[in-house]
Amino acid sequence: MLTIKEKQVLEIIGKNLLMRKEELKRSLKSQGFDDGFSEVEKLMDRGMVHEVDAIGSICYALTKNGMTAIKDS
Repeated sequence: MLTIKEKQVLEIIGKNLLMRKEELKRSLKSQGFDDGFSEVEKLMDRGMVHEVDAIGSICYALTKNGMTAIKDS
Protein backbone atom coordinates (compact mmCIF):
# COMPACT_ATOMS: atom_id res chain seq x y z
CA MET A 1 0.00 0.00 0.00
CA LEU A 2 1.35 3.41 -0.94
CA THR A 3 1.39 6.37 1.40
CA ILE A 4 -0.07 9.63 0.12
CA LYS A 5 3.42 11.11 -0.24
CA GLU A 6 4.72 8.07 -2.13
CA LYS A 7 1.78 8.27 -4.52
CA GLN A 8 2.47 11.99 -5.08
CA VAL A 9 6.12 11.24 -5.89
CA LEU A 10 5.09 8.52 -8.36
CA GLU A 11 2.65 10.89 -10.03
CA ILE A 12 5.28 13.63 -10.32
CA ILE A 13 7.79 11.27 -11.94
CA GLY A 14 5.04 9.63 -14.00
CA LYS A 15 4.12 12.89 -15.71
CA ASN A 16 7.59 13.01 -17.28
CA LEU A 17 8.61 9.32 -17.19
CA LEU A 18 12.24 10.43 -16.75
CA MET A 19 13.32 13.32 -14.51
CA ARG A 20 16.72 14.72 -13.68
CA LYS A 21 17.46 14.85 -9.96
CA GLU A 22 17.40 18.67 -9.97
CA GLU A 23 14.03 18.75 -11.73
CA LEU A 24 12.60 16.27 -9.27
CA LYS A 25 13.86 18.29 -6.30
CA ARG A 26 12.19 21.44 -7.69
CA SER A 27 8.93 19.63 -8.36
CA LEU A 28 8.89 18.09 -4.88
CA LYS A 29 9.55 21.48 -3.26
CA SER A 30 6.75 23.08 -5.26
CA GLN A 31 4.41 20.34 -3.99
CA GLY A 32 5.31 21.12 -0.36
CA PHE A 33 7.86 18.38 0.33
CA ASP A 34 10.74 19.25 2.65
CA ASP A 35 13.00 16.81 0.85
CA GLY A 36 11.00 13.95 -0.68
CA PHE A 37 14.01 11.79 -1.37
CA SER A 38 13.21 9.47 1.53
CA GLU A 39 10.04 8.57 -0.39
CA VAL A 40 12.06 8.20 -3.61
CA GLU A 41 14.43 5.79 -1.81
CA LYS A 42 11.49 3.73 -0.50
CA LEU A 43 9.99 3.58 -3.98
CA MET A 44 13.34 2.49 -5.43
CA ASP A 45 13.56 -0.26 -2.78
CA ARG A 46 10.09 -1.43 -3.81
CA GLY A 47 11.03 -1.46 -7.51
CA MET A 48 8.68 1.36 -8.52
CA VAL A 49 11.34 3.94 -9.38
CA HIS A 50 14.72 3.32 -10.96
CA GLU A 51 17.80 5.54 -10.77
CA VAL A 52 19.42 6.01 -14.16
CA ASP A 53 22.66 7.71 -15.16
CA ALA A 54 21.49 9.40 -18.33
CA ILE A 55 22.54 12.51 -20.22
CA GLY A 56 25.44 13.05 -17.83
CA SER A 57 23.37 13.35 -14.66
CA ILE A 58 21.36 11.22 -12.27
CA CYS A 59 17.78 10.72 -13.38
CA TYR A 60 14.79 8.90 -12.00
CA ALA A 61 12.42 6.82 -14.09
CA LEU A 62 9.12 5.20 -13.31
CA THR A 63 9.17 1.42 -13.69
CA LYS A 64 6.35 -0.81 -14.86
CA ASN A 65 5.62 -1.60 -11.18
CA GLY A 66 5.39 2.14 -10.50
CA MET A 67 2.98 2.69 -13.38
CA THR A 68 0.83 -0.19 -12.16
CA ALA A 69 0.84 1.18 -8.61
CA ILE A 70 -0.45 4.56 -9.83
CA LYS A 71 -3.25 2.92 -11.81
CA ASP A 72 -4.26 0.64 -8.94
CA SER A 73 -4.39 3.34 -6.26
